[in-house]
Amino acid sequence: MNSPIFTATWQAAALSGLSNILGQAIKCYQSNRPFSLNTTDLVHFVLFTVLSCPPNFMWQGWLEQRFPGYTQKAVTDKKTDEKTQQPKTEKSLNVRNTAIKFALDQTIGATINTILFIAGIDLLRGRSLGTATADCKEQFWPLVFAGLKLWPMVSIFNFTMVPVEYRTVVGSVVGLFWGIYLSLISSSG
Repeated sequence: MNSPIFTATWQAAALSGLSNILGQAIKCYQSNRPFSLNTTDLVHFVLFTVLSCPPNFMWQGWLEQRFPGYTQKAVTDKKTDEKTQQPKTEKSLNVRNTAIKFALDQTIGATINTILFIAGIDLLRGRSLGTATADCKEQFWPLVFAGLKLWPMVSIFNFTMVPVEYRTVVGSVVGLFWGIYLSLISSSG
């Protein structure tokens, strides 16, 4: 299988696994104990990524389709393309669409992803829906505020510089470091 969504998912899962292992290693180092891999935490983290990556990939595709970041604009000097004899055009950043995508991604997207991460990890660990709900209430705002230090910059970079088919990969690479942070705060032991 060689679809873009499958490729993005396995890449994100690999980076998520690596970030969890690094997070566990840092936690062991900080507590001055020898490294011991918690495979259950690792599996939960990777499984969550496998489940959450396809909807995020589709979200990015929908945002780009609905609000294209670059639009074709006629070149004003009225020259024509020599091959097609059509007026020349150039791609131009659509600031309005980029601002809309940014706002939607940082509000709706961030809210859904934060809640799904907190609840998803809890449910994968076998905790009750009541516990997951309580954890969402307790952890949501601290996690959102921590994310505001990183993800807005990543979103601007992605929306202005990265083709839509590579945005999940770029997000996953940055997510490697974010995943270390999440592993540290979500570790069960």
